Amino acid sequence: MDLIQLKIEKDNSIAKYIKIIRGFDSSLSMSSIKQSIEKNDFVIGFDLEYYDVLEDLNGFDKKKAFRSMIEELSQAGAQISIYEDGELSSIELLDNRLKILDEIRQEVEIDMDREAED
Repeated sequence: MDLIQLKIEKDNSIAKYIKIIRGFDSSLSMSSIKQSIEKNDFVIGFDLEYYDVLEDLNGFDKKKAFRSMIEELSQAGAQISIYEDGELSSIELLDNRLKILDEIRQEVEIDMDREAED
């Protein structure tokens, strides 16, 4: 499993961060996000192996949406710590993982197209 989790340092802009996070995952309650930030706990997690066929058919890439959420949080002033499978990581490593996963996806699509032609 490739679980990416975020911690956000507590500051005076928690309300902004809650809005951004709920824009990505509205199932998270405002109070749970706030408590996680205040306790310096994981605020949100995302499995890089996540796949939804309907989202794929509609051209929606949840991995890119997750990465965009991180960027939006950073632009809003959030001090973010990124963890991969419980280990402290970095945005650069996350970007590399996302790039590799996208390259694999493209190769699989090419292979499937070749097989369909035969």
